[in-house]
Amino acid sequence: MVSKQGIHLAVLILSGLAIGYVASLFVVEGVPLVYYLLQTNQLVYQGNFLSLFTSLIVLYPDYLGVTDAVFNAISVIFVDGLLASAMTYREYFLTFVATGLAGNLLSLLNGPYTISFGASGGIFGLVAAAVTQDYAFNGRLNTALVGWFVVIFFFNSFLISQVDWLAHAGGALFGLLIGYYLGKRHRRAYWYTYRRPY
Repeated sequence: MVSKQGIHLAVLILSGLAIGYVASLFVVEGVPLVYYLLQTNQLVYQGNFLSLFTSLIVLYPDYLGVTDAVFNAISVIFVDGLLASAMTYREYFLTFVATGLAGNLLSLLNGPYTISFGASGGIFGLVAAAVTQDYAFNGRLNTALVGWFVVIFFFNSFLISQVDWLAHAGGALFGLLIGYYLGKRHRRAYWYTYRRPY
């Protein structure tokens, strides 16, 4: 069964197509509004920092945008079992936004003429956080989870064309740090609650 946060994130990702379509109908200073909501690196260099956040959800309404929305929504539902039990609702979404932002910041290295969008950096951040959260909480490395993550990361970042691998890498690396922090925090809370001597 998919958690509430998994359903909400999947719906949010799919709604990005509708937002992108509506935004493409309006023009601001000769540029379709949608380009201000996607991560258009040249506009980010000029101060459009809001797009580092909006591009996590807003998609360009074409074949690539539709494919990205469907694939990411399915991915969220698929990995939800790993994430829902490891994080609270708030931790889940804060991790998604923080790791997605980290991925988008690293993606700026692609140069001024790159336009990127999609939730993949945040999704990889969530999965990477599940890996290190499990390790920090249980004190052992789940090799099956690590192997699954590495295969999916490699396949989605390097074997599929038109994918922003820097955004994936940035999200995953920051996710590893956040997951470790959350695991340690949850472990301390668990020991304090259930293991205190009387």
